[in-house]
Amino acid sequence: MSAELQNVGLPEKKKGGGLIIALLSLGLVGAGGYAFYQSNEAKKNEEAILEKRDQVVKELEALQKDYDEAVTVSKQNADELADAKARIAQYIDSLKNMKADINVLFKYRDQVNVLKKERNRLLAINDSLRKYNVKVTQERDSTASALNVRTSQLDSVSQKARELSQVIDEGSILSLKSLTANGVKEKSGGRYVEKERSGATDKIKVCYTVGVNRIAPVGNRTFYVQVVSPNGITLGDNETVTVGDKTINYSAVKRFLYERNPVDVCEYISSVTKKYEGGTYQVYVFDDQLRELGKIDLSLR
Repeated sequence: MSAELQNVGLPEKKKGGGLIIALLSLGLVGAGGYAFYQSNEAKKNEEAILEKRDQVVKELEALQKDYDEAVTVSKQNADELADAKARIAQYIDSLKNMKADINVLFKYRDQVNVLKKERNRLLAINDSLRKYNVKVTQERDSTASALNVRTSQLDSVSQKARELSQVIDEGSILSLKSLTANGVKEKSGGRYVEKERSGATDKIKVCYTVGVNRIAPVGNRTFYVQVVSPNGITLGDNETVTVGDKTINYSAVKRFLYERNPVDVCEYISSVTKKYEGGTYQVYVFDDQLRELGKIDLSLR
């Protein structure tokens, strides 16, 4: 009886062991499937993080482009813009080399938001400076245009003033009403007798009358007489005077006060040798600016 019971119990034991093995097999399959699922999910998560990283990189590159354009527009805050641009370049390099870490990515994402706010601030400053530069340039151009007009007007006025001054100067020049030249011989008592022969002449008498010019200023004047002999020698004092770029040798000088009345002048010009050669003598009268006022020829036989 006991032997039969023992024989009956053996199949039950084998049946229970198979169940355990089956359960273990299912457990292993499930664990493997779960591990595969976990691996697949991790890969998807990594790809998602890398995709988001690429998006952040694109946003940073867009910010960098904004700064490039801003630097070309304005130079006033170029240093600050360049600094922000350099920081963005560092972030881009770091992101491209980072591993798929969601926490790190969140930190960069936050930094992008900070950079966007800073970008808006810097570009607002840049735009304000650009508008200010445009305004200053317009005002400068307007001022330059007005200055050019004013300068042109002043040049025109100055030119007219110079022309008027020249007209006044020319109009105020004193002129001669008469000019004569004669060979003379001095007699006793200080009398002079006119001579036509060179041998009988011991002086040349030059007389002229200064006419009236109502716009010529009253004041001291100096006139010069020049007598040149037939052989080209200046008779009389033969002194040199220079005014500006003009130089003459004069025979006699006359200083007088002009008071808007006629002035009569006579000069007696001597020869150094006390003798006069026959021929034509040239006689000139110059004013104090060495302007030639008159010329006459004297012939002695």
